[in-house]
Amino acid sequence: MYQREPVFLDSSIIHGYLRGDLRAKDIVLNKQYIFYINDVVVNEVAFSILKSLYEDYYGKYKFYSLKDRVEELDAAILRGYDIVLEFIDRLISKGQLIYLMMTLDVVYTAFDIAKEYGLLPADALIAATCKHYGIETIATFDEDFKRIPWLKTIP
Repeated sequence: MYQREPVFLDSSIIHGYLRGDLRAKDIVLNKQYIFYINDVVVNEVAFSILKSLYEDYYGKYKFYSLKDRVEELDAAILRGYDIVLEFIDRLISKGQLIYLMMTLDVVYTAFDIAKEYGLLPADALIAATCKHYGIETIATFDEDFKRIPWLKTIP
């Protein structure tokens, strides 16, 4: 059995995969990787899927209108949670995904990284998670991660 490369899986790739992006599918379906995610990624993916479903059903995205649809238990929108969980469960069941816990050390490191590399909080928390767990590669469509010298980005 060969050793799979550890790769942090950013929300941009997961969202692309779930929306049918072929580049994202090539990455997610690549068996040479073992993927890692954290709380930030789950939050970002869930929100982006809810937003996409809202746009599919109701047109131009409006935050408070989306919030109202969720509060009203709109099944068309709430289906987004199942989509995300099915993706996570499928990769975990195949031994391709590991969920990493956030720690207070990660938070402190994230804010240092944010100030040093000019990142918003979510990206800084992802970079700090990678650093904390020794993950050197991130699969992302987000160009901001290219500013982090100790992270290799794919594609």
